[in-house]
Amino acid sequence: MRTDMKIEMPKSLTEMVMARLEQAIVDGEFGLGEAISEDTLARTFGVSRTPVRDALTALQRSGLVVVMPKRGSFVFQPSLADTAALCAYRFLLEREGLRLSHAVARAGTLAAMNAALSAMEASLTADAVAYGRADTRFHQAFLDQCGNPYLAEAYRLASGKVAAMRTHLTAHVEERRIHSLDEHRRMIALFDAGRLDALFALLAEHIDRTRQVYEDALSADRPEPRRLALTGTTDRRMP
Repeated sequence: MRTDMKIEMPKSLTEMVMARLEQAIVDGEFGLGEAISEDTLARTFGVSRTPVRDALTALQRSGLVVVMPKRGSFVFQPSLADTAALCAYRFLLEREGLRLSHAVARAGTLAAMNAALSAMEASLTADAVAYGRADTRFHQAFLDQCGNPYLAEAYRLASGKVAAMRTHLTAHVEERRIHSLDEHRRMIALFDAGRLDALFALLAEHIDRTRQVYEDALSADRPEPRRLALTGTTDRRMP
């Protein structure tokens, strides 16, 4: 009997709500620390509160949502210490991903990095969210090509938070995107030339800037997040 005849089961309501809500957080439709109304989401999606509640619980496990009993659900809002720890974790995994992918899949990694870079260039001034998504694909390429599924899985634990912070910290500042694009071009050149020590140093500088920018953002007024399809949310922040 053939074993390749399996059909793909349709996604559950919870999975669909979770995927849409995760993308909304990553794309900046919700602000960091913003309250998430179960009732509003249920009305928006045309579903009961149960799949919404289950989706929020699942996103809590990934760190994108904080569910506080008797207070509600909120988008994560990292402290400076959280941000520093996240950046350190990210650097360790991306550095190892770069080392392994250069050793086992250099051509494929270069192709994926260049494809992401082209998308970043195309969206640099026209669409900040598209730029952020391409930026995420650029860094994900190291882990996708590294040949170690455990390393890739470890990266996924933090990738949603990293992507969300990237959007919130760069979406409103074109100058940061321009500087970021230049660093990504340099990363490709160093990877291609096999100059891994220089590449790791640049990666460390690139990631540490996230911490620096977030620290600056906490001490200044941040712009309001974009509002797209999800409407009716409150401006209440995490207590």
